[in-house]
Amino acid sequence: MAHKISLTGCPTSSIQDYGKYLAFDMEEKGSPNAPKGIPFKSNAITYTVVLSQKQFNKLNISHEEFSLRRFLVQGEPCLDIPFEQCTGEIGVICMQIQEIEDKGKEEKQPKQTPKKGSRAKKQEESKSEQESKPQQEKKPLLVPKGTKDWMSLEEIKVPETFLQFTPGIAKQKAVEESIEKNGTVDKPIIIDPDTHELLDSYSRYFVAKKKNLDRVPVHY
Repeated sequence: MAHKISLTGCPTSSIQDYGKYLAFDMEEKGSPNAPKGIPFKSNAITYTVVLSQKQFNKLNISHEEFSLRRFLVQGEPCLDIPFEQCTGEIGVICMQIQEIEDKGKEEKQPKQTPKKGSRAKKQEESKSEQESKPQQEKKPLLVPKGTKDWMSLEEIKVPETFLQFTPGIAKQKAVEESIEKNGTVDKPIIIDPDTHELLDSYSRYFVAKKKNLDRVPVHY
C-alpha cells in the first residue's frame, strides 16, 4: 500500500513554475503534546508539494492569489525531487488538492440565529396567517350601476363652490361603509365628459379622497 500524507494550511512560499509541473512549500506544526511516556514532541515540518499544471488550472486561481488561500493537499512522500527544487524537508507528490475556507474568515462571519422553540415558532406562524388573512378575504372591486369609466381623483376638477362646504356626517358614513364593503363608492361620481369638472356627488368625491382611493367610477 502506498504511503499517504495529508496537509492543511496556506502555502509558505510563492508557487514555482517548472514547465510541466509546479511546486510550493507548506508547513505543518504537529501535535503540541506527545502521548505519555514519549520524551519527544512533534516539531514543525516544511513540505515541498509538487502538482501538475492540470491540477493547478482546476483551482482557477492566479499565481499571485495562490499564497493567500488555504488548501487541503492529499499526496504521497517522494525522495526523488531534485534537491534545488525541494526547498522543504520532505517532498510530496500531490494526488489531490482543493481550496478550503479560511478559519479566520469563518470566525468573522455572524453567528447564526439560534433556533426558536416550537411555541415561539407557532406564534410567528399564527401571526403570519392573521396578517395574510385580510388580503385573502378582500372582495373584488364592485362596479356601481351606471359607471361609464374609471378616473383618478387628480383628473377630476372640483369647482370652488363645492370646496366651500363639508358633506354631512351621515352622508360620509354611508360612503365609508360602501368603500369598506365594496372597495369603492356606492354610486358613480357625476362629471362633465369634456372638462372633467365635478357636477354632482361631491360627498362621494370627498370621502374617496379622504380614503386615498386610486380611482373612482364616474358617469357623464
